[in-house]
Amino acid sequence: MRLRYRAGVCALALMAGSAAMQFEPAVVRNLASGQGDRHVSVEAIRVPLWSAAFAQSADSFSLDNVRFTWGDLTYEVKRIDFSGVTVSRSEVESLFSSASEPLADRLMRISARQVTAPEIKVTQKLGQQTQTIFYRNISLNDVVQGQVAKAVIGAMAIERTGAKGNVLFSYGQTTLSDLNTPAFVRLYETKDASASAPMTRIYGAVTMENLDMVDSGENMSVQIARVSARDVMARPTQDSWGSTLAFLTEMGGKNNLSTEEESRLRTAMVDIAGAFDIGFMEAADIRIKATPKKGAEAKDRKPSVIGRIDRFAYTGSTGSQPADTRLEGLEIGDQEGRVKVGTISLTGFSLTPSLNGLKALQGKPTEDLDQEALRSLIPTLGTLRLSGIDVDVPNKAGDKTTERVNFTLKDFEVTADKPVNGLPTNIRIEQRNLVIALPATSTDDLVKQLAALGYKTLDSSFLVAATWNEAANEIALKEVSVQGQDMGALSLTGTIGNVTKDLFSPDEATAAAALIGAKAKAADIVVEDKGLLGRYLAQAAKEQKTTPEALRTIYASAAPFVVSSIMGNSEQAKTLGQAVGRFIGKPGKLTINAQPKNPSGFGVMDAMLASDPKEALAKLNISATVE
Repeated sequence: MRLRYRAGVCALALMAGSAAMQFEPAVVRNLASGQGDRHVSVEAIRVPLWSAAFAQSADSFSLDNVRFTWGDLTYEVKRIDFSGVTVSRSEVESLFSSASEPLADRLMRISARQVTAPEIKVTQKLGQQTQTIFYRNISLNDVVQGQVAKAVIGAMAIERTGAKGNVLFSYGQTTLSDLNTPAFVRLYETKDASASAPMTRIYGAVTMENLDMVDSGENMSVQIARVSARDVMARPTQDSWGSTLAFLTEMGGKNNLSTEEESRLRTAMVDIAGAFDIGFMEAADIRIKATPKKGAEAKDRKPSVIGRIDRFAYTGSTGSQPADTRLEGLEIGDQEGRVKVGTISLTGFSLTPSLNGLKALQGKPTEDLDQEALRSLIPTLGTLRLSGIDVDVPNKAGDKTTERVNFTLKDFEVTADKPVNGLPTNIRIEQRNLVIALPATSTDDLVKQLAALGYKTLDSSFLVAATWNEAANEIALKEVSVQGQDMGALSLTGTIGNVTKDLFSPDEATAAAALIGAKAKAADIVVEDKGLLGRYLAQAAKEQKTTPEALRTIYASAAPFVVSSIMGNSEQAKTLGQAVGRFIGKPGKLTINAQPKNPSGFGVMDAMLASDPKEALAKLNISATVE
């Protein structure tokens, strides 16, 4: 009996001890500190009972009802659990009790195996709007001196309320790696008057799953399956990130700004735009839907617009590679029409010239800027490419709907870089295979003429490419060409000399003088027939009741006389006329080369002073061949 009694007592003691170990008494209550618009409070700091009983330095802490206010931001957390803490409890308490020491420095003293919180609520005022953010199931793992090896947020929700309606955001799991918490906090605390501090990596990588946005005011929703980024860098701004973002929010709520406010706003925007960088970012499987607003009359109600983007990606510049932005698989439309774009990419684009130019203005009003200052604000475009464009939409003129706009474009590319005084010195514009269906009922003369020649579609391409060589003071016309499918092609190449840097001067008089001084040094024109001439001769022969072969012979024989009547009886005109005649007689490729007789070139003034085109032609050596 006594043995059973002792066993029962031991069992009860064991249960009581186990329960006591799980009980967490408060060792600190009502902890609060702060000044101005930054303050923090903690209702209680708790430790396991056994640690308190034996006065041990526990490696686990719990914080109850934490409230943290930073300007327009307020954080509320019911409970935060620390485990595997390798610093004293006083270091944890210092996070919330020191009013003078920067928070970033306090965070650098914290190390723990894990920090968790079931929920964090963040409230922020954004002008006339209020934004509330809920983070759920937060876990910070392997925290060493404030730096987090891995952070996981189970879910996140954002609600923004305003006069026009509510905007709701929801996110699935978010995972971050190498989160530099002290550096992140320091951005909001630190002011950098020079705005030239080096970039610091804030986190190594982030992945967000299943983003969903619903705007009740605009009846629009956006879903993104996945967003990821890596190597996110940032530096402090002149007035700290906290103050800068607060000012931008304040200015965003105003309709009319004073001259001083406009100047400060421009400075702040330039500062924040240059204060961060991303090594890589990608968003995949984006879905967009916009529905008509309720209450609109039937005649004004538009159909729902649905869009999708397969992928959006940005890659930052490195020492050897320029920045690249691309969008893939864009499709948007409604029940009336749709637009598709296979790829849009922008490579080598840079806002650096614009940001530097804005910094140099030093608050000067934009209306007082001269040409040189305005030129300094032009960004570098780099190369813009679009491919796989397919458009099929209604063609509305006023209240009437005519035949549909229907065309495809294989590729379109624009390069404009190597700027001098804001103007690009390397230009390339190319369009490949723009295919347009020719409307059968069109009243346009060109469309009617092409239809009469038997063309049902117009498939055209063109290319313009030129670059300035500073060392040689020359502009090379690499190619200026246009071609049509089953029609033909025309191309021009050449060299323009005596082109100095003055051509790109912001001073209009200086640039005009440099243009007048430029001289053409060589030009080659190539004409190819790929069916247009044959179709024209067939139509003309039908109208004149003869055969295309007979008409071709007549035109070929008359060509030398027609050219001579226009250009005179010089050797150059005879050479050109004979070549044109042979080309008509046997279409293929006609190549015309023009060289100035004057070694210095053929200038603008030569053309302006010539009273007759024949006089200008006499200053050129012309040769022509037919293949």
